[in-house]
Amino acid sequence: MTIQLDDYERDILESVERGEWQSIANLQEEIERYQRHAQAYMQSIQKITIELPSSDVASLQELATSSGVSIPLLVSSIIHQYVGSQSIR
Repeated sequence: MTIQLDDYERDILESVERGEWQSIANLQEEIERYQRHAQAYMQSIQKITIELPSSDVASLQELATSSGVSIPLLVSSIIHQYVGSQSIR
């Protein structure tokens, strides 16, 4: 079975094959540190439910698809950008 790689993935594979990637000495500690960060982040997230017209949902779906992300990630990003721009004022 042959796996198809895009240019970005091919660049990473070639970099690994050239020996440009090195493991760190404290790998298990780093894994645990990132797991703690991920758990803290997940505990800080709050879910909300919104109702939108179907035309807005269709537009969001098109934007999400063209951006290569999910609708929830797109909406979250849009809200985050808006709230961030409002806090500067």
